[in-house]
Amino acid sequence: MCAALCVSVAVSASAGTKPKAKATPKQVAKKIRLHDAYYAGDLVKLQAIPVASGETSVVIGPWSLGPHVATQPSDKRPNLYFVVPGSLHQIAEYPAYSNTLILSAAADDPKDFDIYWAVVLDPSLKEDFISERQLLLATQETFNPGDDFSFNQIPSAGFLRESLKMNSVDDLDKYKRPDGGLPRLAIITAHKTVRISVEKPEETPTPSTTTADAH
Repeated sequence: MCAALCVSVAVSASAGTKPKAKATPKQVAKKIRLHDAYYAGDLVKLQAIPVASGETSVVIGPWSLGPHVATQPSDKRPNLYFVVPGSLHQIAEYPAYSNTLILSAAADDPKDFDIYWAVVLDPSLKEDFISERQLLLATQETFNPGDDFSFNQIPSAGFLRESLKMNSVDDLDKYKRPDGGLPRLAIITAHKTVRISVEKPEETPTPSTTTADAH
């Protein structure tokens, strides 16, 4: 999977002067559809659902998930966890958005899933998550940042900065436990609900990293 980047160049020219080229910042020409997720440790395929008239797509950095159908989470809906950092979906130009998707249910028919950010806070947490149970266990474990702990040490720092507008360790105070520790992994509601359909293969495919080099 790869992403095409378009770089627009503005060239101005006037009589007697040499044309000068000015490059604008790189932008993703087309958002990349995410087609893979884990459910209970198994890799499953996500089927594309058309965006209906009046709907918008759920877009996270360079990635597109599907139709955005609601903003408030509901206990009646299953969850889709956007785990950061993750190894399932990567783009070299967008390291902050390297992720793994994990589902709490796998419905064949199109179904609405509440999206949650599952962000790794503990630098020593290296687990490659593939199930909701692993995520929930990690949220119950804590670590003590220490006085010299910096925001850039957080594994999900880029995502927190770019998507959640967090820029300092103090911004994590709301997640602190009574003893002053932080959860090794925090689960945060995205206030986005997406409609997807899940294709469960007869044979579980071998997990593979999807890496897209944008150029």
